[in-house]
Amino acid sequence: MRNKILYVYTENLNFFYRLNRELNQLNIKFKILSGLSKIPDISSLLLTTSKEFDRFKEHYKKLKILPYSKEKNFKHYILKVLAAYRTDYKGNYTDLLFSIDPGSRQVGLVVFVDDYYFNSHTFYDENVIIDFIKDYIDCFQTDNPDLLQLTFKFGSGVLTFTAKLIEQIINIFQKRNRLKIYLINESKSSKIKIQNIKKRFRTKHELSALIIALWSGVEVDSLDSLNSIKQGKILNLNNRKENEKLLKVVNESPIEVKDIIEKIINNDISLSQSAKMIMDY
Repeated sequence: MRNKILYVYTENLNFFYRLNRELNQLNIKFKILSGLSKIPDISSLLLTTSKEFDRFKEHYKKLKILPYSKEKNFKHYILKVLAAYRTDYKGNYTDLLFSIDPGSRQVGLVVFVDDYYFNSHTFYDENVIIDFIKDYIDCFQTDNPDLLQLTFKFGSGVLTFTAKLIEQIINIFQKRNRLKIYLINESKSSKIKIQNIKKRFRTKHELSALIIALWSGVEVDSLDSLNSIKQGKILNLNNRKENEKLLKVVNESPIEVKDIIEKIINNDISLSQSAKMIMDY
């Protein structure tokens, strides 16, 4: 587990109520400090306000403090808290990966921050997906002096809708240097049956999006290559061997794919490590 001990100290009741509500919804346990209680000097996170920050900053070397001020976007603050808790505390993060499983009625999306599982979502309205992605990017890019690496992995199951999303991404970020878009052949993914894991996700599309993240697929680097996809010229995507490899691991390997996915969700291993474990089998 990369998750750390989380402390909350504040005399600001409004901040505490909002924070308490969000942390409970995320199922993140925390300890409330009353007064300036002594905190063990171990790797841990402290959530407080910027006005109360000075009470702690000089006393603990291993304690990571995430102060909040009312000028900040509270939703973005919670995302930064979640990133520090699930992955690692960093002043700035370097890359975001969005893995997307487009369905006919639902769309599953999994987000990775610096190669570690961050969150998963299900969308019932396709029109809000791009705004959701842009908000995540804005959260981690704001005040970051370095350009984030953005990676998108799309399942090819509903190609018309997928092509529409890819076109929007290309148009929005066409001048961005650090951008990679991949189309994943998920034609055999329906054969992958993973027992007792779906309860960790709201829908099967979230699990499918995580599986899509394990594959490399075909890079879509321009509107021209996207048009080739639309015209059916490269539908036979070249990650077929990866699909077959994953199916072999599922059916034959003593290493349970369910266990690998559990480790991904629990942040015990990174996405790159888990993909390598499967391909090295």
